[in-house]
Amino acid sequence: MISSLERVVPAEPGKPVRPEAAAVQARSRAIAEDPGRWSAAMARQTTEEFTRLAPVWDDSRGQYRPIPLRDALERGGPFPAGLCVEVGCGTGLLTELIARVWPRIISLDLTWEMVRRSPAAWRINADAARLPVADGSAAAVVVADVPLFAEEIVRILGPDGVVVWSNALGTESPHHVPVEVVAAALHRAEPHVGWDAVTAEAGWGLWAVLRRGASKR
Repeated sequence: MISSLERVVPAEPGKPVRPEAAAVQARSRAIAEDPGRWSAAMARQTTEEFTRLAPVWDDSRGQYRPIPLRDALERGGPFPAGLCVEVGCGTGLLTELIARVWPRIISLDLTWEMVRRSPAAWRINADAARLPVADGSAAAVVVADVPLFAEEIVRILGPDGVVVWSNALGTESPHHVPVEVVAAALHRAEPHVGWDAVTAEAGWGLWAVLRRGASKR
C-alpha cells in the first residue's frame, strides 16, 4: 500500500530543467526492473561523467537537493536505530542530514572524485550493484537520485529496516522512478514480502519511505 502525505514544503519558482532527464529516467527504470541491464560500460560512462561534475556539484545542486530528503526524515518515521547505508553519496550534500537520524552511516559512491569530497567518517568508493556491506546489517538504506539495485538493498537490509527514496527534482529528476516501480522492484527481490510506502512532494522534489509489509507466503 502506498500512502501520500500532503505537501508542507512549497515549490519555489526557478526549477532547473535537465535536458538529459528523459533518457536517464528510461535507463534507471530499466535497471530497477532488471538490474542485469547495468554493465561495466555504463559504470565507466557514469564515472567519467561524474568525475567531470564533481568540482561544481555543490555549487549547482547544493541548495535544492537536501529539501525532499529533509522532509522525508522529518515526516517519514518512525525509523529504526542502527547502521545506515547512503547509496550514491556524491560529495556528501545529504550526509549530515542523514547522520542526524542515523549517526552510524556508511556513505558510498561509484565515483572517487565525488566520494573523496564527502565529509562522511566512513566513505567507500563502490558500485551500488555490489554493495560491500554484510547481509541484514543495515537499519536503513538511503537512495537519492541514483539507480535502484533492489536485490542488493534487500540483501543488506535488516528485518525492520527502511528504504528512503528521494528525487530532488521530482518527476523531472534524471533518476526518477515512480514509487510504485520502486516498491515492485523490492517485491521482486523478496517475493514473499509486500512493501508499503509513504510518500510526499517537497520543494521541487519528492520522496518515499518504504517498509516491508505483510508476508505473501
